Amino acid sequence: MIKLLHVVAICALVSSALYAYTIKYETTLESEQLQKLKAKAQRERDAIAVLKAEWQFLNRPDRLQTLSERHLDLQLFSVTQVVRASDIPNRGPKVDSIGRKLEDLGLGLPTETPRDRKTSGVTTPGARP
Repeated sequence: MIKLLHVVAICALVSSALYAYTIKYETTLESEQLQKLKAKAQRERDAIAVLKAEWQFLNRPDRLQTLSERHLDLQLFSVTQVVRASDIPNRGPKVDSIGRKLEDLGLGLPTETPRDRKTSGVTTPGARP
């Protein structure tokens, strides 16, 4: 009986040591992954800072003014370019030139549709009431 108790105690001791080792191993693995993520986050922050610095450099007003003068053919603003809304003429009626030509040829007349036939009371042969 004592031997059995000693065997159980030794097994419990060995199993607790194995359990502690697995916890230590998992903790080490998780901390390495955490360090990798922290390093990646720092690299991303550095890349964002570089992009912000480039944007600040490219977005300077004096640089933009120089580029617009060099590449765009802009002219000075004049008072004659300003128009009041009341000075703008109203839009004319929309003209359907193709429809007018078809009407001149006699092809633009309205055709009778099945719906028109139902309302007029005329049924076609073979139609169901």
